[in-house]
Amino acid sequence: MELRHLRYFKVVAELQHFHKAAEKLHITQPALSSQIKQLEQELNTELFVRIGRGVKLSENGELVLISAQKILNEVALLKESVSDIEAGDAGTLKIGVLQSINSLYLRSLVAEFDRNNPNISLQIEELTNHNIEKKVINGDIDIGIGFILQKDYPDIKFEKLFDEKWKLIISPTYANLATTIMAGETHPLKAVLLSEYFETRKIVDKYFADNKIKYTNVTEVNNISSILDLVEGGASFSILPEAFSALKAQYRLEIVDLDPQLPPRTIGILLTKNRNRKKTVEKFCSLVRSQLTQS
Repeated sequence: MELRHLRYFKVVAELQHFHKAAEKLHITQPALSSQIKQLEQELNTELFVRIGRGVKLSENGELVLISAQKILNEVALLKESVSDIEAGDAGTLKIGVLQSINSLYLRSLVAEFDRNNPNISLQIEELTNHNIEKKVINGDIDIGIGFILQKDYPDIKFEKLFDEKWKLIISPTYANLATTIMAGETHPLKAVLLSEYFETRKIVDKYFADNKIKYTNVTEVNNISSILDLVEGGASFSILPEAFSALKAQYRLEIVDLDPQLPPRTIGILLTKNRNRKKTVEKFCSLVRSQLTQS
């Protein structure tokens, strides 16, 4: 088995089409089919199931893809590590961040990093916390900036940056209802919340249930700016981490302490354990520490 077999297999799995994969790889389709056949013979299993003109991974193919991604990521990391040593600060840094980090801190982080490291290519994704954890473990990103959801991660090193409290966000027009909401009493406002696949939504839903918080209905959105827009302009409220109160100047909003309080959310750096790290990872982490631990 050679690395090219795994690279070819990964591209076919991503595109689910041999012809498109061959075009992307700049080889002929028969040559690609031959390479995949060699891999299947070596593993003694079929990796793809044909569907019309395309293909999908077989059950064994899905298992092979997980291992192939890890192997190829490790090879890429090895190449970049050698490149860092030989050429100095060069290569690519892949970073996954929460929506709050993206909205509030990323601009200054990237501007400062680029000033000092102009030859480093940054690839930044805004992700849910669960996807940050997953991509850090799989090696798909070098650094995650998110919050801790459990006491121990067997495959993740978590470094705390800061704690942030949760706040009730409400329009000044309806600020007089904040106490009513916190008391679990009936009121005419809707709740504006993130979609259910966000970890933040799960935390807020539990708080509502534990404290019998009432609302007339729910409006779901997938970004914080939409929440702030809707709360400012309508008969609604939300609960968000206090980091977003930094955006208050852009909106007419009241930021109210929760009663009772939710446990603070701990924001930090997520890195994989037991894996060689590029020099640029520590450079970016050092910058994050200098800027965000002061927040």
